[in-house]
Amino acid sequence: MNEKFKPFSQAGKKSPFFISLAGITYPDSNYSITRKISNVNVIEYVLDGEGCVFVDGREHTVKKDTIYILYKGQPHKYYSAAKNPFTKIFLNITGDFFDSIIDAYSLSNRHFFENKELKPKFQKILEIIDANITDSEKQASLQGLFLEIVAILSSDVENVKYSHEINLLKDYIDEHISSIVSAEELSRVIYRSKSYCLKLFKKEFGITPYEYQLENKIKTAKNLLANTSLSVGEIAEKLGYSDMHYFSNVFYKKSGMRPLAYRKSKK
Repeated sequence: MNEKFKPFSQAGKKSPFFISLAGITYPDSNYSITRKISNVNVIEYVLDGEGCVFVDGREHTVKKDTIYILYKGQPHKYYSAAKNPFTKIFLNITGDFFDSIIDAYSLSNRHFFENKELKPKFQKILEIIDANITDSEKQASLQGLFLEIVAILSSDVENVKYSHEINLLKDYIDEHISSIVSAEELSRVIYRSKSYCLKLFKKEFGITPYEYQLENKIKTAKNLLANTSLSVGEIAEKLGYSDMHYFSNVFYKKSGMRPLAYRKSKK
């Protein structure tokens, strides 16, 4: 395997939005990356070849012009195809502001995109890391480029017309974050069977309704832990968990930290 990359280090206080690594990878047939609990956000563009990405309990084939985002705190694995290994350009991104950016551009819970028009944007990453400028200038340029990329991806998503039923299901889940929405509830929202709701939702979003609402709850919990004085028990109750210890275990499984440890890390 060959790889060309530029690492960046943060001096002093950690930045809320930081490109920690940028470059290009030329994997061989043995290339494989596994992160049980990822500590970094990753966005990659496949220039050529094929590979597989395992995320949200599913395996996805990625090929030329596929863009995928892998989120911090989630387990994932990706590897190259044995006969036709992919070549990919990547950015590794840290900082809590990443989540805010993804939310603002309506890309939450989405991992895979197809857009060959973004190829020049990703190739610009390689130009920046090779440029005869300071690291701080490279950092600023890469951050700006990332924002351009997500803005285009967001525009692509907005152009996808979801069915009326999907919108009803998503809106219902979003409006009931303080409870645990059951499959029975969703079936009553659109007057369809539970299996139909599950299949429809998973087809559109790539994850189940339960996984979708769980991710929303964890994001809300992180916000409340970092920005309020509410106890863990009060936060659990607001999110529909009657058992604080169960909530703590769910939070740990999704984020890699206990709620109080997460709160302490944000002080």
